[in-house]
Amino acid sequence: MVFFGKSGDKKEALIDRIKYDGPQNGSPWLVYKYPSEKFVLGSQLIVNQGQEALFFKGGEALDLFGPGTHTLHTGNLPLLNKLVNLPFGGDTPFTAEVYYLNKTSKLNMNWGTPNAFPVEDPKYGILLSIRSHGTYGLKINDTRMFITELIGAVPNGSTFTYQVAASYFSGLLVSKIKNVISAYMIRKKISFLEVTGYLDEISEDCEEAVKNEFDRFGAELVNFYVEAITPPKGEYEKLQKYKEELSLGGDFYTQRRSLDIMGELAQNKSAGGLANAGAGLGMGLGLASQAGGIFQKLGGAMNIAPNGSAAQGNLASGNTCPHCGTMNSQGQKFCGTCGEPMVVGAQCPSCGKMNPIGQAFCGDCGTKLVKKCPSCGKENDPSQKFCGDCGTPL
Repeated sequence: MVFFGKSGDKKEALIDRIKYDGPQNGSPWLVYKYPSEKFVLGSQLIVNQGQEALFFKGGEALDLFGPGTHTLHTGNLPLLNKLVNLPFGGDTPFTAEVYYLNKTSKLNMNWGTPNAFPVEDPKYGILLSIRSHGTYGLKINDTRMFITELIGAVPNGSTFTYQVAASYFSGLLVSKIKNVISAYMIRKKISFLEVTGYLDEISEDCEEAVKNEFDRFGAELVNFYVEAITPPKGEYEKLQKYKEELSLGGDFYTQRRSLDIMGELAQNKSAGGLANAGAGLGMGLGLASQAGGIFQKLGGAMNIAPNGSAAQGNLASGNTCPHCGTMNSQGQKFCGTCGEPMVVGAQCPSCGKMNPIGQAFCGDCGTKLVKKCPSCGKENDPSQKFCGDCGTPL
């Protein structure tokens, strides 16, 4: 509506129809501030489905209108009338700010940890840098509280988007989620190699931890999903490799390092070959004795005897003693150096007798020679501390 003075001079327009249909490009919006602040009593306020309109005056949230067409008068603007004492009658001018708020839920808002954060894997004790991401849904329940507490000053004609709102909540989400994930992994004692099967439970814990913070701003957390908790690629491979090596036995690292050193010396002529490994290193650790055990665990992949000569066939089942590594004549049943049986197999945990590979019970006392994994059911050697298939402690 436009008014003219007696001289015909154009005066400032007063709005008599207030409406907002959303951005022309159809992009998501959350809050819109109407471009004018000058209205008249008797104006038509149109609020579409899924919207609310809030009148502000002097930074104070006043009258709120839901969907429908509203003719503005002192009767339905009680708080504004009380504040400015609007005179009675139509076409009475007054000033106020009008905010439109989108009340529909937006369910595909993304969240994610911008930086990896350190967490110790509870099962394998390795410190990992992990990331997490997912989605959540947001709905505004209390228009007055949300605009007053979170929006602040918005220029006339400006739109406040869901993305801007998400930036307000991102810091809160990340700090809470880090704590929830760490606490859950420790409480359940599960590895990050297994975490995919627990994402639903972790999502519920995260939603419970953050929903009260949304409530403080008049917002409702409609849903919350943790879609992935993953170490960076290199960290995941490190954890997988550790799991595989751990299944070979607790002393695997020490033995493997010894084998690496011996292999290097065997290829170094100046060091006198593998026979001089102990003297060359000044170690005196019985590396030759350790070699037999290492070869046994690694499946006899290297056919090197402790004296530097090549053994014929598999060291664990040929003429080489599986206990001390000494070469013995073909057909001997006991080692001529250490006196241990030449047959390689499982040692009975009860009587100590060595039994051939494949036997399920001790030939002397009948004790069971395998450990059945409580998780996957695989039968393991009784000397193993962890399952060779799934890594579960035995």
